[in-house]
Amino acid sequence: AKWRTATVPYRVAWQPDFEPYVVVRRDCPRYDQRFVGFGWNKVSHIMELDAQEYELLVLPNAFMIHMPHAPSFDISKFRLSAGYRGCLQTLREEFHQDLSRRYGAAALKYLTAERSL
Repeated sequence: AKWRTATVPYRVAWQPDFEPYVVVRRDCPRYDQRFVGFGWNKVSHIMELDAQEYELLVLPNAFMIHMPHAPSFDISKFRLSAGYRGCLQTLREEFHQDLSRRYGAAALKYLTAERSL
């Protein structure tokens, strides 16, 4: 609702499972290659950007349209395979540990948020 009436850019804070579309410079952190297919590629990327203190700004008078499309093959695997979901959970835990090693106590908010979901 705020975006509809905004006239100047405004900052938003990271949230669990946050997957905004972003525009960043080429030299920003890359997507974590552990997350391919369906599950956590955009979430982990935004967490990394937030951990590096990138500002997340909403631009008024700018938007994009997400075109409807058929479900991906990988989302079907995620929904139907406990093994797939288990592997994704293991990768998420490894990612959290890596963030903790790189960013110390600042990365605790991601783990705390994950556990409260």
